[in-house]
Amino acid sequence: MSNLQIAALAYGATTLIYLAPTYIEGERVGGQWSAHRIAGLVLCLFWPVLTVIVIYKVAVATSKPKLVFIDHAAIPRHNAPNRHSD
Repeated sequence: MSNLQIAALAYGATTLIYLAPTYIEGERVGGQWSAHRIAGLVLCLFWPVLTVIVIYKVAVATSKPKLVFIDHAAIPRHNAPNRHSD
C-alpha cells in the first residue's frame, strides 16, 4: 500500500467521522433533503483539511494570542482622587 493510498484511506475515514453525525442529525429533524442539508453533507468533505490546518497552526504558533479581552469595569482604579467630607 502506497503513502497516497494510506493518506486517502485516512482522509476518507476522517470524512466519514464528520459525515455520520451530520447525516444522523438530518434524519432526526425530519429527514427532508433540502439544499442546506446537501450542502452540509458536501462540506463534510472539507473538514479533514481544515482540521489538519488548525492543528498545524496551533503546533507551530510561538507567539501569544494578540487579542486579549479585558473587562475594564473590573479593574480597580487607584489614581482616582479620594473625596472625604470632613
